Amino acid sequence: MENTNSFIRGGLRLVCGLTLILASAAPVLTVSAAEAPASQLKIVRKGIPHDALYALNIVGKGGLAAGGAGAILQTTDGGATWANMESPTQLGLFGIAINGDRRLVVGQRGTILMNEGDKWVAAKSDSEARLLNVDLNAAGLAIAVGEFGTILRSKDAGKTWEKRVVNWASFRDDGYEPHVYAVDVQETGRIIIAAEFSYVLISDDGGETFTLSNKGERSLFALHMLPNGTGYVAGQEGMVLKTTDNGSTWLPLKSGTTANLFGIWASPQGEIVATGMRALLRSSDAGATFTRSLDIDIVRNWYLPVAMGELEEKGDGGAMVSQAVYIAGHDGVIARVLQ
Repeated sequence: MENTNSFIRGGLRLVCGLTLILASAAPVLTVSAAEAPASQLKIVRKGIPHDALYALNIVGKGGLAAGGAGAILQTTDGGATWANMESPTQLGLFGIAINGDRRLVVGQRGTILMNEGDKWVAAKSDSEARLLNVDLNAAGLAIAVGEFGTILRSKDAGKTWEKRVVNWASFRDDGYEPHVYAVDVQETGRIIIAAEFSYVLISDDGGETFTLSNKGERSLFALHMLPNGTGYVAGQEGMVLKTTDNGSTWLPLKSGTTANLFGIWASPQGEIVATGMRALLRSSDAGATFTRSLDIDIVRNWYLPVAMGELEEKGDGGAMVSQAVYIAGHDGVIARVLQ
């Protein structure tokens, strides 16, 4: 039987085909038509009601989105347009890793999919756990994480997997095995994972052992690390933490919201975009201050993943390539965040 208390503490319930449903939703903001600001989103893709996208990853002009009922979408123009890919599963998919031509997608019941050309094939994970995220480096080290403390490791870019066991009792004496929501696998081999109870764990030996660098009570749902060692995690009740030493220490930021935050992205220039339940936060000063969007689509819905693509716009003077931030979520929507 699943630990209901653990789900409630985490702020999400994983039920009914692994649809992510908020256990304690943020208050609905009422915005009249007269008060509504100009839209801060450009919808580039929309599915049908009850569609949901839980994962988004774009590298340059190539990228993937994944979600409910085995949905996998692909972009080849930096996120401007999306096409459905044939999926070998109807199970929910929650995490995407891209490194070079290697691509992995993970989801419900231990599902791990590898991309071979235009086809997806299943890898044997030997796990029935819900896998909520995955990351991969160029050397082929991959880590998938999920419910009840699940950590899987691959040393061959996802072809074979093994379970890694963490002694969670050494961090907490009540016996809980926390849901692990986010992972970053760096080119140096350092692994950072974020979980319930504000846990941030670090491994510098390829996942053999983990040390605890942060703990608390609220869940951490999203993690984004930059090559310079700056990084951010976001989670329950508006929690945002920042590191400047590659995850060794973390300091809280004032997000200005109590909404549950499910996704976060940052640039080296100090721009931050965080998504959540009826919330989208932005910062241009590395988290010193945040502003909250009053866009009608934001305050009435939820968005989960955030990613950056390269947008090519053609004009009279030729083509110009610029960076564009995309978010995804309810009704299978993918939207570009406008400046």
